[in-house]
Amino acid sequence: MAQQQLKAKLNYKPGSSIEVFYSGGAVSLSINRHVACACQDDIKIVDIDSGAVLKTLVGDSEAITALAFSPDGKHLFSASRSLQLKWWSVEQAACLRTWKGHRAPVAHMAVDGSGGLLATASADKSAKVWDVEGGFCTHSFTGHSGVVLQVLFHPKQLMLVTSGDDSDVRVWDLVSKSCVAVLKGHFSAVTSLSLAPDGWSLISAGRDKVVHVWDLRKNTKVVTVPVYEALEGAVVIPTGHHFPGTALASPQIQSPDSRKPVFFATAGENGTVKIWSSSTAQCVYEQKGPASTAGGNYIHLALMPGNAGLMAASADCNLLFLQPKADGLSMELTKQLIGNNDEVTDLRFLGPPTAPTHIAVSCNSEVIRVFSLTDMSCTASLAGHTDTVLALDVAAHVTSTTASAGHTDGRDAGDVVGGPSAGGLQAVIASGSKDNQVRLWHCGTGQCLGVGDGHVAAVSAVAFTRRSNKLMISAGADKLLKVWDVAAALAANPTGQSSEAVPSLKATAATSAHDKDINAVAVAPNDSLICTTSQDRTAKIWRLPDLVLVTTLRGHKRGVWAAQFSPVDQAVATASGVQCLLCYTCLHLLLTASQALLRLDNSLVLV
Repeated sequence: MAQQQLKAKLNYKPGSSIEVFYSGGAVSLSINRHVACACQDDIKIVDIDSGAVLKTLVGDSEAITALAFSPDGKHLFSASRSLQLKWWSVEQAACLRTWKGHRAPVAHMAVDGSGGLLATASADKSAKVWDVEGGFCTHSFTGHSGVVLQVLFHPKQLMLVTSGDDSDVRVWDLVSKSCVAVLKGHFSAVTSLSLAPDGWSLISAGRDKVVHVWDLRKNTKVVTVPVYEALEGAVVIPTGHHFPGTALASPQIQSPDSRKPVFFATAGENGTVKIWSSSTAQCVYEQKGPASTAGGNYIHLALMPGNAGLMAASADCNLLFLQPKADGLSMELTKQLIGNNDEVTDLRFLGPPTAPTHIAVSCNSEVIRVFSLTDMSCTASLAGHTDTVLALDVAAHVTSTTASAGHTDGRDAGDVVGGPSAGGLQAVIASGSKDNQVRLWHCGTGQCLGVGDGHVAAVSAVAFTRRSNKLMISAGADKLLKVWDVAAALAANPTGQSSEAVPSLKATAATSAHDKDINAVAVAPNDSLICTTSQDRTAKIWRLPDLVLVTTLRGHKRGVWAAQFSPVDQAVATASGVQCLLCYTCLHLLLTASQALLRLDNSLVLV
């Protein structure tokens, strides 16, 4: 057999990337629409509008526990488990000063309005205030009997408010350096503090499923609002910014005696953002989370710069940006940034072949995410599988429509960022999962168009026919090869309109194809043949649509991981874990790099 060494002719550098920038925990917003995220022991500065990582601040090999931007957004303060506090220049990505602040890790930090004072809350049961320029401690407050979880500067007075896991909220006078009030009312850790614009109405939220509104002039409780979920974030909502349910004929509360409501947003274990009114103790608006966070929880909630919306951080390392609509009746999810995709199992380009606009990505999760290539934001989350998605394929021909139908089942447009049509994307993809199912999806609406049951083990490969979208092929660890009729499902719901019941796909042919797990399926350009590859070190050619075996291709010494038909010749290329590529019919053996080949594309078989 003739041998030919495959040489790379061009080197490429990435134009843009979707990278890990958030591993959970601390996160902070700046006035410049940048967000600082803890990424293991480093800090990533991410631009909200473009989704790009602007700066990486290299840490000290210990996990980041707290972050806080200065009011002008030019400086960042961080704390890590090494007990070191750091003062960073964001523009220069350089550390200006490092010092040890506490005897235990810092749980939270805040910067006062002038940018000259930094407050830190620690697990050593103390809170401290630091002079930023001088680099020395100006106040050290003790009194909490447990971990201090939150610190908050008063915007107009020399006061500091702290809360801890001892369920107490304490008010400190920075002039007298003493505790002037202990606000009792919670029965669990107080995880969030927020002040109304007047500076005198304080809300405290915790894991005891209630929010208290306090009058700081009298240091008394005004009202208790039961929220029925453990909370990790709560912020006061200023009126006059079109947040739903907050319309008032008069301005925001100016004194506790006026009895005008304080509106606040909460986020916690239920994975929803809710807006509440203190006057009625009722929820005036609820924004359900997208499919990717369904069943999860939020760990942080913050107001966007200029009170233009809300940012919520979820436990699965996603950042969600909610913006109120102009009519003041609802909010929409305008952007979703995925902080950590973990291990990617498959991806496909979506949109015109010459200029794709999106990519569909499956990772070790049951959710398929669709990313925009312009700002790297997640535009849709396709949820329906119950276990890890292993394989994807995109239909070659989808009829575009001028408008996509919206959801009719009453759910929010949270599954698709920017509304039901997600920018007019009309791509249809197929997916295979460890839950033994194959599913058909409309990427524009996030709607599942059909589900196929019949495999008895994980589905590791799916493929559409190329000349038409009438058939879909699937194979997996059960050694079965199946052909599914998807024409009826696509014709019944071409725009991806939501429906209560997901149609079932019909298998038109099935066979036991290999002796071991099937790794890949490839369809010939003329839809007459398919090629399957397996761990049994063989590749097989089958005739469509009745799955008649044409021939068995042998020669690999290990499991065969990928196959692809040539678009210009009667040839098929296969790749395995022995660092070689076999091209059958044209009889070429292509030696590759030192690693196993797991995927092929048409460009690789033009030999």
